[in-house]
Amino acid sequence: MLPFLIGAYGLSYMQAAALMFACSIVSSVVQPLFGYMGDKLDRPWFMSLGILLAGVGIAAIGFVENYWLMFLSASVCGVGVALFHPEGGKLANVIAGSNKGAGLSNFSVGGNVGFALGPLIATFALGVFGIHGTAIFLIPTIVMAAILLRQTPAYQHFSALEVKRKQASGQSELKDDWVGFMKVTSINFMRSIIGNGLIVFIPLYWIAVLHQPVRLATIMLTLFSGFGAVATFFGGRIADRIGFKRMIVISYVLAAPLLLIFVLTSNLILATVLVVLVSICQSAAYSPIIALGQSYLPSRLGLASGISLGVVVSVGGMTSPLIGLVGDNFGLTASMAILCVVAFLSAGLSLFVARHKRSG
Repeated sequence: MLPFLIGAYGLSYMQAAALMFACSIVSSVVQPLFGYMGDKLDRPWFMSLGILLAGVGIAAIGFVENYWLMFLSASVCGVGVALFHPEGGKLANVIAGSNKGAGLSNFSVGGNVGFALGPLIATFALGVFGIHGTAIFLIPTIVMAAILLRQTPAYQHFSALEVKRKQASGQSELKDDWVGFMKVTSINFMRSIIGNGLIVFIPLYWIAVLHQPVRLATIMLTLFSGFGAVATFFGGRIADRIGFKRMIVISYVLAAPLLLIFVLTSNLILATVLVVLVSICQSAAYSPIIALGQSYLPSRLGLASGISLGVVVSVGGMTSPLIGLVGDNFGLTASMAILCVVAFLSAGLSLFVARHKRSG
């Protein structure tokens, strides 16, 4: 939606990125609270309410011309994100059983598919109906919110069974390892900055630097997210076999030089290939990072999920306006160069991620 908003209202790169910031900062502030509440008492209906608020917030952006009302709408979306992730991540972990990597992959791939389909839907709807085409997002919002609400009793049943299983196996007595969790989370912060930055700036980079039309730019975002979904699906499964840390290290050590080559090239075909490869590397490590982080906080899965799936993503969103400001003053190539630097930092930090004894 960002290229269309820039075209319709003349927003700067920083203003456009700040809409993601609005969603992210609100989500970042309240998400740990919702995670903490979910650990004290199961609230699976949080997921349904979260999807409803997120969809309404996104749809409203196309119906307000005042920038600060857009900012408010994005903030409502942030509250929805904050409600969904902790409970959703906790349930994904519970239902996954012993295959945490595969289970978190199944959960996470939904987000990747959404990112892949979202630009296509937005491009079609806003191209046909104008900026008011954002209303189309109310359709999947209402449908999925209703489906999740209907499944609430089943989710409560799964949670009750998990409590009994942990008590029987003695896992309920395991202590939380906050030091280990923060080590993994630091890598996750780097991943978020890169991932959010690429989502925001790839379509803008395609237009401003590679001189491609808006429709092709949004298709590139779909391509980026689509391959990311595939990598997410298989990444967790591979990590279950070779170990979470090994999967994380391999992914980030490969991603950094690929992103550097992307920043240096002006060849459209090569740039497209590199975007796909970076997406694969970034996404393959996503589920292993989440699963590894959760393993360090066995008694606080909701809080761990809220931080790993929500707050971390919000950090990426909060840095996007700053990177956008660099783009306003020095060009989008400079913005992409910053992401490249972060990629090399994440590759180095991944070598120091602590392996949890049960995750290989």
